[in-house]
Parts: sequence; C-alpha cells; structure tokens
Amino acid sequence: MNIPSAYAAGYEAARALDPELAEAYIRHTTLGDPLADAVIRDLGSLTPEEIHETLARVLEGPGTSRDGVPESLFAFVEEARKVPEWFDRKRARVASQAFLRNSDIVLAALVGGSIVEGFSTLISKSFRIRGRLVVAAIRRLKHNGMQLVEQYLPGGMEPGGDGWRLTLRARLVHAQSRHLLNGSDEWDRERYGMPPSASHVLLAGAAFSGRLMQHVAALGGDFTLDEREAFVHVWRYAGLLFGIPEEILFHDEASALRTFEIGRMCEPPTDHDGIIMANSVVNSAPIIVGVKKPPERRKMARTVTQVSRELIGDELADSLRFPQRKRKLVPWLRFRHRARKFVGKVLPGLAAKQDQDRFEALMEFASFDEFEHSYKLPTALHDERSSDW
Repeated sequence: MNIPSAYAAGYEAARALDPELAEAYIRHTTLGDPLADAVIRDLGSLTPEEIHETLARVLEGPGTSRDGVPESLFAFVEEARKVPEWFDRKRARVASQAFLRNSDIVLAALVGGSIVEGFSTLISKSFRIRGRLVVAAIRRLKHNGMQLVEQYLPGGMEPGGDGWRLTLRARLVHAQSRHLLNGSDEWDRERYGMPPSASHVLLAGAAFSGRLMQHVAALGGDFTLDEREAFVHVWRYAGLLFGIPEEILFHDEASALRTFEIGRMCEPPTDHDGIIMANSVVNSAPIIVGVKKPPERRKMARTVTQVSRELIGDELADSLRFPQRKRKLVPWLRFRHRARKFVGKVLPGLAAKQDQDRFEALMEFASFDEFEHSYKLPTALHDERSSDW
C-alpha cells in the first residue's frame, strides 16, 4: 500500500487500535472520485456559463436530450439517481423533524465543533491554498449551512430534490478543486496523497453526522436515540451522493464515531494551515448571522471560540491557538436550551413563536438567495483569480 509520508506516524498509531479501518482510510487517501473526475475532464473546454447551463439541464431535467452533453455526466447523474435499498424514507422524516426542532443548536454545533475539527486535519491545506481566507470561510459556512438545511427538509434528498442537487454540485466542486490542485506545483502528492481524497470526504461525513450529534447533545439538543440514528442515516445516504465508496461508508452513529476517531488518528498533527482555517471559521461566524460592526463582531467571535474550545477539547484548541477564558459557556448554553424546551411545553404559544423565529433564522443562515441553483465551478487554483462561482 502506498502511504503518503504525512500519514505514516498516524497510521501506525491508528492501526494498533483498528487495523482494518486504519488501512481502509489510508488506502483511500490516494483515491479521488472516478465518476466526478471524469465529468470535470469532459467539461474542461466549456465556459462557466456553459457549465452552469449543462449541469442545470441534466440535474434539473431527467428527460434531457443527450446532444452536446458528455456521456460521463449522464453516467454520473444516473448513478446518483439510484436510491439504495437500505435508505428508509420514514427515518428521513424522523430526522427532518428532529433537525427542525433543534436547528439553531445543530448549526452552532456544526460551526463551533465539526467544521473546526475538520479543518484541524489536512482538509485545511487545500482550502488554504485555494481560498481568500475570510471570503472562503464565509462561503464554506454558507454552503455547509444551505446543504445541511436542504438535506433535512422533507423530500430534499429525493432524486431531483434541492438537497440532492446541492450535494452533487458540491461533489463536482470537490472534483474541480482536485483537478486544479493536481495541476499545480503547490500540492505534494507524495506527502499528502490526493486532494481532497475519498478519505477526507469520509472524515467530513463522519464529523457532520455522528460527531455532530455529540456536539449537539453537549449544547442541550433533545434528539432521542432513534432521532440521532435517523440523522446519521440521512448522512449515510448523503455520503454516497458525495462519492464516498460504500465499502468504507459508516452505517450508524457508532460506526460514524469510530470512523471519525480512526480517521483523525491517521491525520498528521495540525499545522499552520489548520490554524489559519480554523481561526478563519470562528472569526467569520459572526458575519454569517449578521453581526458586522467590529466591536460586536470581536465579542461574538470570542464567544464562538470559547464554545468551540469546550466542544473540541483543550488539546486540539491549544494546537489551533484558541485563547482560553476562565468562564465556561457550554454548561450555560446547555441549561438555556433545555430550559427553553421545558418552557415551550408549558406555554405552547411561546413555543410556536420560538419555532417560527428559529425557522426564520435557519433560512437566513442558509442564505438561499445568494447561492441557490448556481452550478458554476471555480476556474482557477487561487480563488481570487477565479470567475464567480
């Protein structure tokens, strides 16, 4: 097996704990996404507008004429339209209800916990190379927010649904990023493997599902055990759409957590790219929710950073150079969220108002008006040189 040198030490440690999973993770660090990569190669001669038009025709119209459309794109979409037999739509509805009931907590856990943990790995390197840091972080948060919302809205992941199309579009963005990085001299394949690899998509899926449920519980979310499993079940299906090979895909919360644990062990220690990207995320979070005045933004960023520290643990937070405050915030947030649920049961009218406010905040966070139905892809390695996408 070809082991990228950056993973050698981590692989040895992970193999002592779970040799089969560690071997599978390392093997996929050198693999991309054959179906999506073929689409990117075949679309390479088109302008951004032509790419948008072509993808829109095929993703939004199953009866599209094959004239002028690469066969690789039809193969890509036809494969994505195959819903696996194990996908349970009843469980998906359970996950939708639990997500909408806890949406503010889920998004806080996503930003302060799972995304930061993801950027503490080599996932951060491709983003740092490619992105304008603040702009890229804001785009990343908004794309993650919109994709997550659409993924858990009823029917969103059905073939042709908004969540389904957003997931495939994100998968093609990954493939285009891989193409741009592989064609540059800024990515060392011998040291880091494939950018972004199948393993990194797997690790992100595990972080955004099983690991996210741990962060939600820490913040006071009221997911039941069945709802937690349903949430991960939807992400398992999303993982297939993102291009994760089914043979390495987690199948429940426990296996998602195990995947996250072993994958994180395989990753090298956090470097400057991880520090840059993780701090960019927590400092950009206030802008996402509309806090733009510098004093207020700095205050909220300090709060987000402290919450993140408590969710991800002091060891990782120290490696990311997060400051530390004496006052703990997560216990207070957990109490406040649980008290809100209790008051809502006693005062149904107040609960309805809270539900409405939470849903409106969810729509604002997702920023549908800015990114909806765009199928353009980045055109240059460095984002500041790319056309709008």
